[in-house]
Amino acid sequence: MGKKVLKWLKELFKQVLEGQVKALQSDAFENKIAEKIAKKIPDYPGFGDREQKVLAKEIVDMVTDELAEALKMEKD
Repeated sequence: MGKKVLKWLKELFKQVLEGQVKALQSDAFENKIAEKIAKKIPDYPGFGDREQKVLAKEIVDMVTDELAEALKMEKD
């Protein structure tokens, strides 16, 4: 019975991790974090809020893709 419980716990942990990574890869999360990062970047001529948000979203996307790859999951 111990092996079955351990196998079940491993599968449960895997499902929880996959769910969390998918949540981190969602557009809603990426936009939310990108917005917060963009606000911290100072404005420069030709590099305003819109450009900052696009850059920040790309960075968040790269990070979540690396996390997914490390867990042998599909990138978004």
